[in-house]
Amino acid sequence: MVLVRSSGRRTLTERRAEELRFSVARTALELFALDGGTSTTVEAICERAGISQRTFYRHFAVKEDVVVPLFERSAQAMLEALEEAPASGDVVTALAEIFYPRTMFRDGPPALFQRRFLSVIRDSPEYMLRWYALDEPLTGPIADFLAARGLAGSDQFERRLRGGLILHAARLTYYHWIRADESPDLDELHELLEQAMVSLIASWTPEMGG
Repeated sequence: MVLVRSSGRRTLTERRAEELRFSVARTALELFALDGGTSTTVEAICERAGISQRTFYRHFAVKEDVVVPLFERSAQAMLEALEEAPASGDVVTALAEIFYPRTMFRDGPPALFQRRFLSVIRDSPEYMLRWYALDEPLTGPIADFLAARGLAGSDQFERRLRGGLILHAARLTYYHWIRADESPDLDELHELLEQAMVSLIASWTPEMGG
């Protein structure tokens, strides 16, 4: 998947279809978190979402695709945040904010619910692959973000390597947060993201001790 801004105004039908897909995905999020797994049936998702199974399969080829709108919208928000981040200022703070939960979670279920859902996704390979596929195109934009701030390295390979390392560091931070025994806290997640970015960027910038 390539993350791009919309090249034109979407029709009302397209906007409604997108919102329906996202609403059904949020319903699946809630059910997966409650059940502690992905065994929830399409029938149960449809009943909770108030749609028919025929409508479900019109928007999702298979059940596993139901999570795609969540990660798709989150990845798009991260892309926009990368593009709109100020050229000056603290890079660590900017990156932590970019990878902080966006659209999928903000103004949504509480942190415990969010962590349960991500734990389910982490333990389900077919769903995890969809998360990875939608995040992976961010590697290039992250490399561009670093390059604009003098942190991209000396050649194209090193640029993409550093972009990939930032993305993977964010994933590992989420995994650590998911596994935490104490009550989950989104502020703690933000602090962990900052810690992860400092650990990486310090090795690239002498002034940070690398």
